[in-house]
Amino acid sequence: MKKFSEYATVVLFCGIILTLSVLFLALPDQAFSRQENRTLATAPSLNADSFFSGQFASDLNVYIADQFPFRNSFLRVRSFFELMLGKGENNGVLYSYDQLAVKEFDAYKSRMEITEDTDRIYLDTVKAQLEVLNRFSASLEIPMVTVLPGRTIDVCESAFTYERPDGDDVFEAMNALLEENAGYIDTLSLLRDRYDGGEYVMYKTDHHWTTLGAYYIYCEIMKELGKEDRIVAPDRFEKELIADFSGTTAAKGNFPVYARDFLELWHLPDDGEYTVTVDGEPLDGFYERSYLDVADKYSVFLDGTHNVTEIRKPGEERETLLIAKDSFANCLIPFLAREYDIVALNLRTNTALSAAVETYSADALLIVYNVENIITSADLGNLK
Repeated sequence: MKKFSEYATVVLFCGIILTLSVLFLALPDQAFSRQENRTLATAPSLNADSFFSGQFASDLNVYIADQFPFRNSFLRVRSFFELMLGKGENNGVLYSYDQLAVKEFDAYKSRMEITEDTDRIYLDTVKAQLEVLNRFSASLEIPMVTVLPGRTIDVCESAFTYERPDGDDVFEAMNALLEENAGYIDTLSLLRDRYDGGEYVMYKTDHHWTTLGAYYIYCEIMKELGKEDRIVAPDRFEKELIADFSGTTAAKGNFPVYARDFLELWHLPDDGEYTVTVDGEPLDGFYERSYLDVADKYSVFLDGTHNVTEIRKPGEERETLLIAKDSFANCLIPFLAREYDIVALNLRTNTALSAAVETYSADALLIVYNVENIITSADLGNLK
């Protein structure tokens, strides 16, 4: 009887492995994960260079992990057991019921050296980008404002027992190195204080700030640009609540239970008077409402990140604000559009900002670039 049990276990195990292998080969590859809101790896090409360098084996591991049958179910089971073991994290995401935060990232040192899935940074590389930002700001003849939003793990530090290895080193470097011309705004202190005070300024399940968080930053930008008297009071907006939003951090962590988020769309009576184009195509206002029916709800703001986004108010002569940005600016821009015509450029693909200032006859420049992008890329170091 014991032998039969042992044989049955072996047969069952081999059967499961065989079934999963057959399914892996038979099922078509999935191009995109709606749950994780990211593109999935495709089968790597094999050649002598990739084989002997080890790149093929590395890419193959990623491909198998991304295309494995019932992948989402296995990830959820794994995250459950990670929590039961008291680890408080899964897949590089820290867990508390009321707040999730990405802990690991790919730290950029140079084109030849990138450390994957780490919680350490190359501070000298960050400082080098800040020096480029200084030189660039000194060359401008128009006002400039710099907003470098902290990560969730930075702003919501009090939600976790995890001690960040590099602490606030990046933000201390920003405060110490960025010169007056850069117009740097310390968003970390502002949002951290408000978060610790119980305000809903960062999403629980996503890496972005909320609409309320963006509003606070809008106020600081307006002050920096000498427009404090033009700030629109929060009680003038009609706030539309979009319930049950779950962002990319929750998708990455794949935890079985966590507090859900909600989106807010802030409206004014003149919303319909603005013309909005994204990469030359018209958009029906500040919000692309089709995203409210899919997983990527944050892209409701300006249809997500595009190469060039333009907002104007026909019939009015207004100053032009050029914005070099990542996705953090998407829910911030509708506030600034109340005062300025906007030309927003994706900073990852548009670093020749001096030429853009001339092209668009900009009256002021705003840079909005998340700290994670600074420590995982060299984009700021390419400004010219």
